[in-house]
Amino acid sequence: MGARAKENHVELIVNYDEFYSRVGLVTNYYDLEWLGFSGHDFAGSFNPCHLPQLLTFCDQNPDHHIVSVVEPGRYVNKFVKGSRSYKLADKDKDPSMVLNHLLDPEWPLIVEDGVSAALAEIRDIKNRRKR
Repeated sequence: MGARAKENHVELIVNYDEFYSRVGLVTNYYDLEWLGFSGHDFAGSFNPCHLPQLLTFCDQNPDHHIVSVVEPGRYVNKFVKGSRSYKLADKDKDPSMVLNHLLDPEWPLIVEDGVSAALAEIRDIKNRRKR
């Protein structure tokens, strides 16, 4: 009985902002609308049903490429069939770049800050209505 080992060389990035700037994720709603896309959310994520539109666009515009969201918190800088969702990017196309922002040592603080800000906003809205 034998086994074959396969090595996958990846550049693991744990900081979302660093990955975002290097691959050039197009997340602005109006930029995507200007490029002719519809069916995406406000953060620029595309469901698998919109994949044909993305593939056609990337074939016609080689300066853009697809980033796959393979699982929560994990992005791969290439097209991966069967991913949860997809994003459009326009900079570094290096397919070995992988983001897993859940491994960021600052992640618990980022989440806590986000939740605190959201709760403060809800509190402000609630207090304004009481006046």
